[in-house]
Amino acid sequence: MARKRIGMKKIREVIRLKSTTAMSDRQIARALNMSHPVVAKYWQGFNSSGLLFEQIEEMADSELLRMVEKPRIEKCNKYQQLIQYFPYFVIELQRTGVTLQLMWKEYKKKHPQGFQYSQFCYHFQSWKSASEVRMHIKHKAGDKMFVDYAGDKLSYFDQKSGKEIPVETFVAVLGACGLTYVEGSVSQEKEEWIRSNERALWYFGGSSDAIVPDNLKSAVSRADRYEPDINPDFAEFAEYYGTVIIPARVREARDKPLVENAVRLVYQRIYAPLRNRTFY
Repeated sequence: MARKRIGMKKIREVIRLKSTTAMSDRQIARALNMSHPVVAKYWQGFNSSGLLFEQIEEMADSELLRMVEKPRIEKCNKYQQLIQYFPYFVIELQRTGVTLQLMWKEYKKKHPQGFQYSQFCYHFQSWKSASEVRMHIKHKAGDKMFVDYAGDKLSYFDQKSGKEIPVETFVAVLGACGLTYVEGSVSQEKEEWIRSNERALWYFGGSSDAIVPDNLKSAVSRADRYEPDINPDFAEFAEYYGTVIIPARVREARDKPLVENAVRLVYQRIYAPLRNRTFY
């Protein structure tokens, strides 16, 4: 059975995310529900054109498709020469003030006929994604907003019925600085979920490159370790705010330690002091 063709809207989103964010091929693949080799294929096709993302915004879909689906060029000696530097770059980039652009300048000084900066970045990021080396994650400012609900609930009593009403606790935290937003919510239903995410963005003063939720129904229609289906309304919300959804992998605690730590602080600093109080 032939694979379904990737829509032009997704192809344009691949190019936008690769051009304007630091997201890897795998992260983009998870956000757009496609395989990472497909992301690499379309980005390589676009990158080889020498154009900027802004230059294709008004380009016809048919013309853009011809550009990105050009046959891949075999890796040459120039590429083999470049990848020998990559392990060194990984170490150097952990040093204060060292950027990928500086690494490129040093590389070009030794190899004047080497890759231009955009191609250099693409090959390095592709190599990093393919290597799957697990290391301490250093989040960049504006990179990700991690979101979740606390497992335990607060509550209040309805004055008319006398019934105890449970309250969900929504938690959002920025990856780079740990700034945290917390609010009470009547439920985990889709409408409440999206409103809470929106208020978090407003509190933080802007959109992150990506939002990382757990696999709750309001965020993910079908959970899958590699290609989850994002809830259409939540995906539309993300598109409106210029971000993407990258769900945490199922049963992978490493994907969301920051928000889990934030939930623990909520228990300590909000739940515990209020434990003996009754609200109406």
